[in-house]
Amino acid sequence: MSGMRGLLPALYLMLSGLLIVFPASADGTKLARFAREAGMEAYAVPLKAPAFALSGLDGETRDKHGYRGRVVLLNFWASWCPPCREEFPSLQRLQQIMGGRDFTVLAIAVADNEAAVMRFLEERRPGFDVLLDNDSKTAGDYRAAGVPVTYLLDREGRLLAGKSGAQHWDSPQMQRLIRETIRPRKE
Repeated sequence: MSGMRGLLPALYLMLSGLLIVFPASADGTKLARFAREAGMEAYAVPLKAPAFALSGLDGETRDKHGYRGRVVLLNFWASWCPPCREEFPSLQRLQQIMGGRDFTVLAIAVADNEAAVMRFLEERRPGFDVLLDNDSKTAGDYRAAGVPVTYLLDREGRLLAGKSGAQHWDSPQMQRLIRETIRPRKE
């Protein structure tokens, strides 16, 4: 398995090189610009997001495939992390503004204690799923070194953009990026 981890960056570089021969579509260029304006780094090509199956605070297990068909802002966070605590209300506001059939925020608590997460959320029910990554395996699979780390996934569950560090997620630029990601692509 560790040999595969070394192969992923090489594969990414190989695919990035293909973009010289096959330039990005106008839609892809626009999405990349919107991602930059929203404070995220767009990936040259959509990357396959690792699978996961994690327990929610309600005890139900959820997996990546359960979010297929929706654009997802995937946030790795922890209740003990001051920048995570600071940005969390903006995730809630983003969910209130944009959440629905086409979009959701998904928060994964990394190396955290369920009781601590519940205490943090006690007065601020988020309106989106909060999953527990107690052993940090999912965060590791996503290469989320530290918290907060956030990714934008398309309707097929592919990684389009990412950001390390805290951010105010409900900005007009972020909302525009999400609307652009939700919009059906021209074939």
